[in-house]
Amino acid sequence: MSGFCVTIDLHPYNRGCMAYHGHRVKIFDVNASALSVVQENLDQDKDELHRDGLMTHPKFLGQVLCMSRLEDAVDDAEFIFEAVIEDLDVKKELFERLTQMCKPDAIIGSNSLQCNIDEVAERANCKERIMNLRFLHPVYTIPEVEITTTRHTTPNNVEKVRQLLEKMGKTLFYRSGKEPLILSAIQIASRKLARRQQILRQRGLAGFPQNDVPGLGHDGNTTPMQDDECATSNEFDCAICMDRKRDCLLCPCHHLVTCHECAKSLVNRQDCCPICRKEISEIIRVFTA
Repeated sequence: MSGFCVTIDLHPYNRGCMAYHGHRVKIFDVNASALSVVQENLDQDKDELHRDGLMTHPKFLGQVLCMSRLEDAVDDAEFIFEAVIEDLDVKKELFERLTQMCKPDAIIGSNSLQCNIDEVAERANCKERIMNLRFLHPVYTIPEVEITTTRHTTPNNVEKVRQLLEKMGKTLFYRSGKEPLILSAIQIASRKLARRQQILRQRGLAGFPQNDVPGLGHDGNTTPMQDDECATSNEFDCAICMDRKRDCLLCPCHHLVTCHECAKSLVNRQDCCPICRKEISEIIRVFTA
């Protein structure tokens, strides 16, 4: 499993999205009763995803753990996502505590809609690893994640987040102006339809992994091009990125199904062949005249 993530207080979609893409997730909430219904909520998410044709495997790919102590939740986390109420004082206190408990290189992201991230991080240590990361709703369908950095956030830490989200088929974009991007109901419905069509195309490959979703990123706050606006892929396109050509064999099964870049990504995260689900021991580059 990649990326040891923590969600602080329950944001029902964010923690499900992390597990959906194979991350090990720890959840902390001050409300014990909220933790008791986590599995029930995850089951509801799965049922909804199945009904919408957005989920082909029977369960989320990552492990979800519920923690009753904040220290236990964050002590070894690589990424921490806060989703408490929109109260600046509450967030300030929490971020101060978090930076005293977590690893010195852990990335800490707020999910605030309106709070200024510099003010949120005012009393925190190591401000260079703090940023605002707002997953657009519904997170299972919308690929964009809105980022706002503090005055101290370093490019290196932004890059760590970008790489984490890219593996989930998501794309960072910086907030334009003071107002957050809010998608309309029509835009949301369009994205859901595009995601469903994407999965239907991928189902032509038996056992195609659910977490290999091509990025649908965009620049700024401009709505990205939808799938039906893109050129139709053919049998020679990479089954993962659907952009580059298939140019390598996956061994030992010898399936020609991905481009070399995507094949390397599969090996790096110890994933299997998207056709037969056999382990990949070697990649053989194929050159055509």
